Amino acid sequence: MSPLSQQTRSRSLTFVVVTAITLLIWIWAAGETRDSATLYARVGFTTPSNFNVIAGPTEDQQVAISVQGSARSIQRLRAALEEPVRLMTGSNGIPQEAGQHRVSLSEALQGLESFVTGDISVVLTKPAEIEVEIDSMTQLAVPVEALMGDATLGGEAIANPSTATLTLPSRIVALVPDAKVLAEPTKASLAGLDPGRRHVIIVPLRLPRALRPFEDEIRIEPKSVDLAFNLILRTSTSTVRDVPVQIAFAIEEHEDYVISVMEDDRFLSEVVIEGSTDAIARFEDDMPKVIAFVVISDSELGEGIIEVPVTLWQMPDGLRVVSAGSESPVPTIRISIARRAE
Repeated sequence: MSPLSQQTRSRSLTFVVVTAITLLIWIWAAGETRDSATLYARVGFTTPSNFNVIAGPTEDQQVAISVQGSARSIQRLRAALEEPVRLMTGSNGIPQEAGQHRVSLSEALQGLESFVTGDISVVLTKPAEIEVEIDSMTQLAVPVEALMGDATLGGEAIANPSTATLTLPSRIVALVPDAKVLAEPTKASLAGLDPGRRHVIIVPLRLPRALRPFEDEIRIEPKSVDLAFNLILRTSTSTVRDVPVQIAFAIEEHEDYVISVMEDDRFLSEVVIEGSTDAIARFEDDMPKVIAFVVISDSELGEGIIEVPVTLWQMPDGLRVVSAGSESPVPTIRISIARRAE
């Protein structure tokens, strides 16, 4: 190779190296150029131990964060904010004492590792502050109450253990002074059990209605109990949509009166009938006619409208009415009584 060719090749190689270095410097400089951006994040609170609880907000807050920094740092932060941000009580300006507090969001965020790494500065946030309520956790021993639904028992159902421990915010304790937990077997868990025998089944524990609005903040230990009981009878219910109402006269000379059920009371709706599981099954197979009766006595004769309770039901033996519509098992019927014209 001639000296001229070697010189040309050397110059070309030098040009490529210089160009590559220049490009790398340009890329590095572009990444370090000061820039600004508005990023979005989901922010929630957490605690350093199980003895404190954040009572509010219970859900992550959507916030907007205006930041300044190098393009590279902003891009790295944008990727990090795809996951929810957790602000720890007792750090970065967030109190850990019980009570309601307003937290500066920019101060709390600026101390996080994802913001400290690089050269990120938080300019402002929307909202500027978040209100947080910090409460201490309390452990409470409560009784276990067995609910057996439609099952007929010989004696009481016994839960083992008979008490459970609730771990809950102290503010809730005062709201429900007589707290308890419920052990209620499902119909499916009772369906295969033989009547006339003692049974022991595992039943999960649940909160009563008064505590259910706070179930996300309450822990139950143990989560289930052994429930022992003597099963005598399994019962079921069936609902009859419309039951006609008739009058049974207990007076001798009712011919002098026109007695009738008021138009709106001639049928009872949604009548719930209860009986043994076998009796209810036969009832639903045969669908015999069910009739409600009211009895008019001599003392009730007089012109006008009176209210009389349903005291008799025509239905198969072994069944009973537990409710009629929104009323009690003894609904009242309006009766119109008028003397016949002579």
